[in-house]
Amino acid sequence: MNKIQNKFIGLCLAKNNYFAATICRLEEVEGYANVYVMVNRKDTWESYKSFSIQSIFSDLGQKQWFETAEKFIAQLEKPEDWKKPHRFCLARYARQMIADNIFHKNLAYFKEVNDADVYIWYYNMNSRSQEVILIRNLNLLSAEETKQLFVLKEWEKQAFSYQDIHSALYGRKYLYKRIYNRNKFKDYYEKYNNELKNFIAENKVNIIGKS
Repeated sequence: MNKIQNKFIGLCLAKNNYFAATICRLEEVEGYANVYVMVNRKDTWESYKSFSIQSIFSDLGQKQWFETAEKFIAQLEKPEDWKKPHRFCLARYARQMIADNIFHKNLAYFKEVNDADVYIWYYNMNSRSQEVILIRNLNLLSAEETKQLFVLKEWEKQAFSYQDIHSALYGRKYLYKRIYNRNKFKDYYEKYNNELKNFIAENKVNIIGKS
């Protein structure tokens, strides 16, 4: 990716009360641009939708990026679990899983860094402290909010391929095991787990059918 393309990555094209649309990837070929935009929730910054724009790579074309993004997020409704405590727990878990995965994938680069062991130790301590905060918040949820942890949302089904949503879908197992009175919510968790398995199985069939 060249410097011209790189400067647009992360550029916010539009935002409203609930969403922000930012450029996550851009490809420029012979004066034309393929712009890939991610729409995130503003309460948890989770991936919600994505879309792409094809335009000429000029000031006029870039104006189209902003107009398209504004129209796109304007048609989106307020998320059903907007600012819900259980959603923050799921989002926090997903962010930590992604950070840990990136850290471990990059461990090879730390081998030549001075005091790499110290760096790794500090990261692990920070990760552990984040886990403590997550478990504390999780166990402060009301009974109703805890039940909502184990509901497969429609918007999650549409966004499950995104890394953070994928982590949140499967992360319920991790969260369930860390609920102090988890037996009280066993039926809700098992129902969710079965629904998730059916959804994944159906989705695999759809993907195979399209190939």
